[in-house]
Amino acid sequence: MSSNDGILTESQPQREPKWSIAVKNFSPLWFTISMDTGILSIILNLLPYRFSGQEILSTILFVFNIVIFAIFALLSISRVFTHRRHVNNETLNSVEELSYLGAPPTAYLTLVAQVTLTCSTAWGFPWTVVAYVLWWIGLVWTVSLTSFTVVTLVKRNITHDRALSPAIFLPLISIMTLGTTAGIVTNYSTGISPSMAVPVIVVGYMAIGYAFFLSLLYYTYIAHKLIAVGVPAPAKIPALVITVGPMGQFATAIQVLSTAASSRGLFGAYNQGTWLKSNAASSVSATATLIALLALGFAFMWITVSWYIVIESMVKRQLPYSLTWWSLIFPMGVFTTALLNLSISLNSSAFRGLTAALLIFLFILYFVNWGGTIWRVSQGVVLGIPQQREEEDQQAKDKKERMDRYIVRNGHMNGNASSSNV
Repeated sequence: MSSNDGILTESQPQREPKWSIAVKNFSPLWFTISMDTGILSIILNLLPYRFSGQEILSTILFVFNIVIFAIFALLSISRVFTHRRHVNNETLNSVEELSYLGAPPTAYLTLVAQVTLTCSTAWGFPWTVVAYVLWWIGLVWTVSLTSFTVVTLVKRNITHDRALSPAIFLPLISIMTLGTTAGIVTNYSTGISPSMAVPVIVVGYMAIGYAFFLSLLYYTYIAHKLIAVGVPAPAKIPALVITVGPMGQFATAIQVLSTAASSRGLFGAYNQGTWLKSNAASSVSATATLIALLALGFAFMWITVSWYIVIESMVKRQLPYSLTWWSLIFPMGVFTTALLNLSISLNSSAFRGLTAALLIFLFILYFVNWGGTIWRVSQGVVLGIPQQREEEDQQAKDKKERMDRYIVRNGHMNGNASSSNV
């Protein structure tokens, strides 16, 4: 083989298999698909307006969500084992990757809620126990994760106030979802006793307190960033809607927890201390409704800001499709569940109608996102394959240029040596 042949062989790109690229780039962002499927199944199950086949559709989405979550979990585990160094580097040095770690536990908790709404109501107390145990597992997961994200942000200095992503709310949303799920488990589980339910309610209140006050700190940073810097890059604009999530989920959680305390009479049945009594439950419920209204007012402000930016970017054709589009659904979904609960506590036809209208809008977004995702997967873009190939080609090109320079330099030196010998 000639030296030139050898050079060409050495400069050929080293191709990583497509499946390996896809696994390596399988970000926790994918779990937003499971989150969105879960919240839609829950809203369908609880929707005040009943129609034929409603529970069947909700159950289909529940089963579909189990399948999605299982597949994504297996891919994530494979990613950790096959690309451990890459995962560690991304988690500890990318605020986006760190933030989207909040998506898997949130998706998991939507499944726990549906275990209660679907399985416990259909098959009784054994499934109540299953949901109960799964909820406590979710508590450990969400609180540990959120504490880890805060410590990482403090110690590693991976971002600054003018670059903080709205996705940073996702770990907090996972804890608020824990509070909402606590209310669902204690409200709808078959045969749950006060001794089982009250600890879940109390811990649920503590959980949403943890997330609520920390979210207020994050809101100041996000508002400062928008005012001082402006809107994020086009591909990340849909993530702005995540700002609706903390207040929407907080409003939902505080309502369903108070409903469990009052409407189901769990405080009265428990009857311990000075707060866990029936006469306190009604006050808790009334206060929760007031706080929920205040929180939803703040959430609505973020809806106007984020959706104005999203729609303006769409009109200007500056919003390319990416997986962050899935971030549009869950925050609006929890805002919808908060309205749903208000429609019950206030007996409001307006809130019931708005809940139904938002559900239709969310389903439209859901199917649009599936279309965009399938399109981008077929191109390999969301899997990172074209980007990886470009990087491999560039590395091969750089290597060939280095080899060419080396040959020219060596050839020149050899020529000088021959002349000297003559």
